[in-house]
Amino acid sequence: MTAHILAQLLDSSALDAAAAARFHAAMQRERRDLPEMVRQGVQTPLRWFREVYPDLCADQVAVLGYAAGKQARLTSYTPLSLPLVSAATIDEALRLLAFLPLISNSMSARFVDRADDVAIVLTATSNDPVLDRFPVFYCAAALIRLLPLLSAEPLDLTIHIAWPRPAGFEQHSEFEADRLRFDAPLHHIVVPRATLQAACRFADPIAYQTELAGLQTRMASLGIADDVDERVRRLLDTQRSLISIEDTARKLHMSVSTLKRRLAEADTSFRDLRESVLKDRAMLLLTDASLSLESISNALGYSDLANFSHAFKRWTGITPGVFRRYPSRPKVTSLVI
Repeated sequence: MTAHILAQLLDSSALDAAAAARFHAAMQRERRDLPEMVRQGVQTPLRWFREVYPDLCADQVAVLGYAAGKQARLTSYTPLSLPLVSAATIDEALRLLAFLPLISNSMSARFVDRADDVAIVLTATSNDPVLDRFPVFYCAAALIRLLPLLSAEPLDLTIHIAWPRPAGFEQHSEFEADRLRFDAPLHHIVVPRATLQAACRFADPIAYQTELAGLQTRMASLGIADDVDERVRRLLDTQRSLISIEDTARKLHMSVSTLKRRLAEADTSFRDLRESVLKDRAMLLLTDASLSLESISNALGYSDLANFSHAFKRWTGITPGVFRRYPSRPKVTSLVI
């Protein structure tokens, strides 16, 4: 997380005095100065939470992450703050989630454009299953808090978390059953087209485009934008059919052999990436009860339902029909903020 987030958390009532003192002790031991870290926009390690809370559990991390997100400010995300404030629409503001690697190495976002909405798939990348809760719940709370500050229009979106509802969330009066859903197939935010098109209060197209170009340059300078596995994944996310490795290589302006070699260097393969994207998209489509299994199969590019069912069972261990009827499947509702 960024130092700005830690500073806000320490300044809130979410931490007791003893926990705050242990955070300051960790910074002193590692010779870190929090105000300087905030000025530089650097990250603070999530592992500090394990030092501050020796008996840390998943529910406690979720509560802390949500509490931290409630402290979010539009100015909390240098270098994303200026483009966030100058975005013309909610769509432009949310697209900045693609640049999360510039401010955090514990979360990434992918966009899946669909006919009536956009699904933003969130992936926690801290490599600690317990600490992964912090960025996911932070993101949920921050979106609920910040989006209404950007637009005066009613905003309709749904936030889905793949984990069970944590203990302790009953204390949040705003946290009602229809505002955020748990036990989802994957962490994702569903944003209808009407909300994406909502106008923002402080739109400055010139500033936004200038800052966006700067973000893209920074991503490239850090080698983030050139990660071939992410480039392939983003390309696959935009496809409406089963694109081949040959077409993918051509679109990325490289030979098939080069693409295979670079993916192998990234410890993955084209097949693994394509199946990961298809699995995520299939699970998202299966949450929409209005879509038949046949239409989902066709949308994913399969020649028939049997092939899709076979592939889905290979990915998840169950058939699409069983997945859709699974008792823990959440009832998809909307969040109006």
